[in-house]
Amino acid sequence: MIELTEKEQRFLKRVHEVTHFPWTNMVKAVDANGKAMRLSRATFERLRDDGILIRSSSDLTSNIYRPISAPVTPQVEDALSDA
Repeated sequence: MIELTEKEQRFLKRVHEVTHFPWTNMVKAVDANGKAMRLSRATFERLRDDGILIRSSSDLTSNIYRPISAPVTPQVEDALSDA
């Protein structure tokens, strides 16, 4: 079962889009208003590997991820339902 920390739950409530730049392994996150948010690469990789963030588009230089619309656990559903 996926366990989210309090910080991850707050992040998922606000995040709109996460951009990953594979060649530099840099991650940028923004909320719906375009305001930058902090996200570590380790947290990004965990959320991606757990299926909470899914790739919505990609091009030669970056991959864009968004939170899933069908939550995988009740805890994730609670975090995403408030968004």
